[in-house]
Amino acid sequence: MTLRTPSTTQSRQALLDLARTNERLAQNQNRATSGNRLTSPGDDPTAAATILSFGNSIQANNQFVKQVDSAISFQSSSETIVSSAIEATTRLKELAVNGASASIPELDGIRSNLLALANTQTQGKYLFAGTNTQTQPFTLSNGPSPTATYSGTAGAGTQGDIDLFVTSTTSVTTNVRGDVVFLGGKDAVPGNSKDIFQAINDLEAAYSTTPPGSTATVQAHLDSNLANLNQVQADLGGRQAALLSLKDTLSGFNVTLQDLQNTQQNTDYVKVATELSQDQTLQSVTLNVLAKSNKTNLFDYLA
Repeated sequence: MTLRTPSTTQSRQALLDLARTNERLAQNQNRATSGNRLTSPGDDPTAAATILSFGNSIQANNQFVKQVDSAISFQSSSETIVSSAIEATTRLKELAVNGASASIPELDGIRSNLLALANTQTQGKYLFAGTNTQTQPFTLSNGPSPTATYSGTAGAGTQGDIDLFVTSTTSVTTNVRGDVVFLGGKDAVPGNSKDIFQAINDLEAAYSTTPPGSTATVQAHLDSNLANLNQVQADLGGRQAALLSLKDTLSGFNVTLQDLQNTQQNTDYVKVATELSQDQTLQSVTLNVLAKSNKTNLFDYLA
């Protein structure tokens, strides 16, 4: 019978080294298969915190991009309607200059068209009702010379504006109020000289008499309407251009953040391959040391 007397200290140290080597091997194998440099936050707390911060910024920017898209969609729809209102008003100006009693049916059609435009909905909301997006903004009374009633938000200053945050510190007004578009300006009341529906009534009244009455005053009012509508259209176009630029900025910033996050998070395959090779060699050496240690016996020491 052979008496073996392995070195307890040497074996313990070899086993500890082997455990560390195996742990590193497992980590690097996980990094190689998952593509993630960090297998747990404890691997690199600073990098883990940086990755989390980048992720939160990317998520916030993505939400802002969605809000920008929503604002652009709302404003684009409004601009389309305003463009149609400009066409209708331009036709009214032509009829004011060259019209006659035969124009009255066409005037009625333009009135109906403008009312439909003023009550346009998108995404289940009335475009021109201010903050009262679930309330139909315009109605017309029955009978001859129907007058308009505006039920949307009205009031001084920015009352009725729908503001949407598109960055953490910046908000934009997404809507334009119906009184601005169809009544000639903010806080304008139905029946005023810039009320486009009133202009139609005035034209019909002029063409209902024999001989037809003067339309000079109505023409001046329609000129004011067109100037106002063109200003509204330009304002909406400018807002959209600014939002598109902001969207590009946010999207570009997210690409940069994603690259920085990937630098912190993604596996460096060249480094991992080198460390795997080194640890596999070290594992083999340690196992050999343990094997030789276990073969040591009493006669080895006596010799």
